[in-house]
Amino acid sequence: MSNRPRMIAPGKKRTLVAVCAFLVFTLMPSTRSRSESISGSVTTLPDLTLPDVRGVAFHLCAQPAQPLLLAFLQTVPDTADTPSRSQVVFMSSMARQYVPRGVRVAIVDASVLTSDSQLARDAILNASYDWQLNFPLLLDQNGQLAHQLGVKDLPTTFLFAQDGTIVQRWQGLTRPAVLAQAIEKVTGGHGPGETNSVFP
Repeated sequence: MSNRPRMIAPGKKRTLVAVCAFLVFTLMPSTRSRSESISGSVTTLPDLTLPDVRGVAFHLCAQPAQPLLLAFLQTVPDTADTPSRSQVVFMSSMARQYVPRGVRVAIVDASVLTSDSQLARDAILNASYDWQLNFPLLLDQNGQLAHQLGVKDLPTTFLFAQDGTIVQRWQGLTRPAVLAQAIEKVTGGHGPGETNSVFP
């Protein structure tokens, strides 16, 4: 009895490859963001104050009230191909465009949720300079805010309206165009430097 492997006809081989490729891409987890409804009773921004990586207090519920774009991600370890690194770039783009229009932009770094060591803080501080962040990088040491908002995956991004209600939640890497469209609805679609006032 021969032990030679069975040969597959060229036509059947192409069909087998196509089926395998279909199964791989069908079963592969998607890296695209998905908009989610908020589970649980939390529908508004918790009234908390978090320190940023430089020690400055950041009040989530600011006075006067402003919309807030808030992303939970991880800066440590710092690798260029992580979704968190890409999300930082997108958040920086939103900050340049919408902070002048009264929208606050901030990041909650989940790197210290399990470690409150000075080494972790120094690494996050270095990341804030390396990434040239022009908006707050917040520390949620005890994971209180992440827990209240039900954050389980990184990155996760929230858009809060001026009154603190959750307008949108995105899980996964979220492109600037998607963020911008949601922000435009919150701000009324006014151009940079414009307001709702009819007065100069």
